[in-house]
Amino acid sequence: MEQKVPIAKKVASYVRGKPYVREAVEQGIVNFSALARKIGHEMPRTSKVAIKAALLREARKLSKKRKNREKAVISLLRNSKFSIRNKMAAVRSKEPLRCKPIAYSKTPSGYVYFLDEDDVAGQRALKKLSIIHIKSSNEIVELPGVAAFILSSLAEEGINVFHMMDCREDTFLVVSEADAPFAFKVLAERLRL
Repeated sequence: MEQKVPIAKKVASYVRGKPYVREAVEQGIVNFSALARKIGHEMPRTSKVAIKAALLREARKLSKKRKNREKAVISLLRNSKFSIRNKMAAVRSKEPLRCKPIAYSKTPSGYVYFLDEDDVAGQRALKKLSIIHIKSSNEIVELPGVAAFILSSLAEEGINVFHMMDCREDTFLVVSEADAPFAFKVLAERLRL
C-alpha cells in the first residue's frame, strides 16, 4: 500500500525546490492564495485551503531561519576588516605564470592572476579593476550565506563582480575600479557600519 505524504511535506518540498518561490515566501511578498492554486494543479484532490495553510506555516519557518541567518552573517561581516586595492589587472593563462599576484585562481580552463597594473607589461590583461578584500574571523567557514549576502547586496545595486575568491577567512571581490567606491558604500550601508 502506498504511503500518503502529508500536505505540509509536499508544500515544503515544492517551495524549497524553487529558489525564487522560496525567496518570495521567506520574505512574505507572495500572494499565498494564488500560489496555493498553482501548487494545487500539481496536487489534484487537495484542498487549496489546506495548501495555503501549509504555505503560511512554511513561510513562518523560512522567515525565522532567514532572519537568524542574516543576523549571523551581518554580525560576522561587521566584525570583518574591509580594504580596497585599485589599479589592478587580471591576466588569464593556460599555464602557470612566474609572477607575484595579489591573488589567483586555478580552474579547469587555466589560471586567473590578479596583479598590479604596473606588473603586467607585455601581457594581455583586463585593467582598471579593484579588489575588495574582506578579512573575516574563521567563523565564516561554518556560516552559510555570507557570499550570497555580499553578492546579492552588490547585484541589487547593479554592481558586477567579475570574480570572487574565497579561501577561509579571506574573501576577494574583483570589481571595476569605477564601481569600487560605490560597492564599498553599499556593503557599509547593508551592514550599517
